Amino acid sequence: MKTLKLFYEIKTQQYFVLYRSAGKELFFKVDQVNPIMLSREIEHAMFLNKHEREKIIEEMEEFSREEIQKLEEGF
Repeated sequence: MKTLKLFYEIKTQQYFVLYRSAGKELFFKVDQVNPIMLSREIEHAMFLNKHEREKIIEEMEEFSREEIQKLEEGF
């Protein structure tokens, strides 16, 4: 089962996105100006190929963008 979560760290005023699924855990910092720009913080995963990783990161970018947009619009 896959889990995607968006977190806000108050001290640094920074958003983070977490992706978890069987054998994969990715934790990335979200760029404040451009929410589809992510920076790797922690990555524990074994990928079948580079395309699998790219697909997961694209999914994280889209999720981050949508969630931040919801927050800005007040849901």
